[in-house]
Amino acid sequence: MKYIIYGILVFLTFGCEKTNENVITSFGGQIINPKTDYVLFLKDEKILDTILLDKNNRFLKEIPSLQEGLYTFKHGTEFQYVYLEPSDSILVRLNTWDFDHSLVFSGKGSAKNELLITLFLQNEKEERMMYRNFNLEENAFQAKIDSISKERFAIYHDFFQNEVSVSKGFIKLTNTAIQFPLYRLKEVYPYYHKGFFDLKGIEKVSEKFYNYRHKISLNEKDLVSFYPYQNYVVSYLYNISYQLKEKDSTKNDITVNLLNAINEHITAGDFKNSLLKRIIVSDLLKSESICQINEEALNVFLTNCTNKEYVEQVSNLVKDCTKIPKEGPLHNFDVISYNSVPLKINEVIKNKNAVIYFWSTAYISTDYLANRIKYLEKKYPDLLFVGINMQNPPQNLTADTYLKLMDINKQYTLSKDSYAHNYLSSNYPRTIIINDEGIVKNGFINLDSKRLDLELINLALNN
Repeated sequence: MKYIIYGILVFLTFGCEKTNENVITSFGGQIINPKTDYVLFLKDEKILDTILLDKNNRFLKEIPSLQEGLYTFKHGTEFQYVYLEPSDSILVRLNTWDFDHSLVFSGKGSAKNELLITLFLQNEKEERMMYRNFNLEENAFQAKIDSISKERFAIYHDFFQNEVSVSKGFIKLTNTAIQFPLYRLKEVYPYYHKGFFDLKGIEKVSEKFYNYRHKISLNEKDLVSFYPYQNYVVSYLYNISYQLKEKDSTKNDITVNLLNAINEHITAGDFKNSLLKRIIVSDLLKSESICQINEEALNVFLTNCTNKEYVEQVSNLVKDCTKIPKEGPLHNFDVISYNSVPLKINEVIKNKNAVIYFWSTAYISTDYLANRIKYLEKKYPDLLFVGINMQNPPQNLTADTYLKLMDINKQYTLSKDSYAHNYLSSNYPRTIIINDEGIVKNGFINLDSKRLDLELINLALNN
């Protein structure tokens, strides 16, 4: 196999350049245990191409006149980055059972991508460790940050000693990958330090703690789709929003503060719209009970978001979550079992305390879904958990490794004209809790909500 791959790489590296007037860049690879039959290829979160897998689960894309930069490839609900320069010929190999840790790059241009994935995995490990250190005082916490930074830059310098030609764009990206996750930890430090000691107010830090802020921009258009950068920006905005709440008693709504901070500090249009949507959707989804609408936050979003698609999606979510009134009967709707039998939802849940969860792999990974439902079913054996696949066409349960763990007899899809589509226009997942008399106890809650356990305990007790 390694000789076949080497042969392909030689052909892509030399053959294409000789026979094409424009320089050809190639990206491909092999997916072990694929979730779907395609790989998405994206730039700045916009899909450039859908690349089909062949019978051996391999894929290949050739790109003429490529613009150097950071790209994304996505398979199922998982994604990872690839940095491409003209004439690169990169192959990836990964196993979906352990997407990031199994990822291997080969071919021309692979060394820089191996560095990126090394830094990604290093950060993942170190960040978990650093969360144990939020009890430290400012100077001790800074010492931990400095130690990690030194280790990361050692990896960085080793790479550049062996690489003769490295572009300015890639240098900028690797510096972001090294430093911005550490900057993010410093932004969240006051809040987590407060929580660790159960303090009344946010911990005050010295001005020098945030010295790095003077040398960074929140509007780097070539970095806004890069998660280390994006996550830092969000953490910074959260930090100043919490600080504002601490200083001004009239500014006690964090979501409103955050939306206003985005509007004030973010000028890159697409990035700004994306953040505004991310925050307002999070606020709506965490409402956890009959979708209580934060009218002030919603107005700030609608006033400042210029993306019509986002505005429509959020407006649909607002309508969706108010469609099922609490303490009333659930409007009956059509479902289809996985052996193609048409049923009514009230037949499925008749005389049972039930949890109906609508799901889609666009928003939830199948491994999380399967593990979460298995856990809940074990914890609440007297409750009926009914899954409704919102996807069209529906996800194949028998083909997915994780979904095979679920009881297919408790999984359904929706008919084309099912009434349930009336409150699924935003396509966001939702969970409905119904007692054995068919009365809705909660019409809008998420499977990962902190309030879910309390709701299910009450349901089990038939309250």
